[in-house]
Amino acid sequence: MDVSDYEDVLWRLLPPGPAWSRDNADLAAFVKVGARRLAAVDAAAARLLDEGNPYKTLAMLPDWEADFGLPDSCSAATPTLAERRATLVARLTDAGGVRIPRFVQIAAALGYPGASAKRFAAHTCEFSCEAPLYSEDWRFTWQLNVPATANAIDGTCESGVEDPLSAWGNTQLSCILARECPQPSTVLISYGA
Repeated sequence: MDVSDYEDVLWRLLPPGPAWSRDNADLAAFVKVGARRLAAVDAAAARLLDEGNPYKTLAMLPDWEADFGLPDSCSAATPTLAERRATLVARLTDAGGVRIPRFVQIAAALGYPGASAKRFAAHTCEFSCEAPLYSEDWRFTWQLNVPATANAIDGTCESGVEDPLSAWGNTQLSCILARECPQPSTVLISYGA
């Protein structure tokens, strides 16, 4: 409802009689102020529904973050609103565990949809001759493949001679994977795979 709707309702709630006439300027001003206040409360209640959704929250974002221990050591130094919400959603939807699909889900929640994982296995005589030669230590290593378009930084005319033509990376993603990865495991992140 908007201000005019509330104003109409307030006029109808007043008792009948000449003292409550719409011609009374003071009363009309009082009704208008009351209608504005009621419309503001109605709008705030509608916004409150969005505040309960971590994808849309704005005013209650600091409260959400405090409840989930954010920002943490893996948070960006000066994150944007979208990055803060993505980190919150990643923390909220994380079910825990050490299975690779969990890490793919974390990557998706941080803005890397289409991420996939690759496991490495020690080479045996049953593998083909073209298969890579990995030692037994590689059984604890796996690779998270994320799209190249995400967080790609291309060199420009102002880039230095030592700067790469293109670079990829996300310190938040690598920090979270390093923190959450089980102890004997090593995770490699491949951008553009």
